[in-house]
Amino acid sequence: MNHLPLTMPQVGAVALTMLDLGMLHPVEGVPAEPALPQGRETEALQAQLGMPTVHLDDELRDFVRAHNRRIAWHPESPAGICAHKPASPGWLISSTEIRVALSVLHSASSQSVRASVGRHFADEDPEAWEDWVKLMRGSADSGLPVLFGPADHEGPWAIAEILLEEDFRTA
Repeated sequence: MNHLPLTMPQVGAVALTMLDLGMLHPVEGVPAEPALPQGRETEALQAQLGMPTVHLDDELRDFVRAHNRRIAWHPESPAGICAHKPASPGWLISSTEIRVALSVLHSASSQSVRASVGRHFADEDPEAWEDWVKLMRGSADSGLPVLFGPADHEGPWAIAEILLEEDFRTA
């Protein structure tokens, strides 16, 4: 599994379950969003999305690099997944963060995992949790980060997917 659409309530249930289990941690030092080049906001956003219609000059290239550094940021020694990443879309979750989170999950008792999933997925399909764990395992096995993206235009979904682009192999 390398692509997982989640409803916004499922995103919340995933995040709360990870928080309960100690897989998700608040962090300090998150870099600020780089300033959009003045007067070129639309072009900068299109460049950020990788739209081929935008000519990348030095200013836009610098903005995109700064943006990519920001979304790939994680602490040097993560204690799991940074809490701000599933809370606001558009962040890369590094395979290192995911490996730490999975090791925490594997050390948790099955009883505590079932209780947390049952509590937070009471109104949601608990298979979303199993799918999320499969996606994390795929990231850990491949060494590739997961992009936790915004809702798409087809519905109230957040998209979590393992990125395959070379640009993000170091995230």
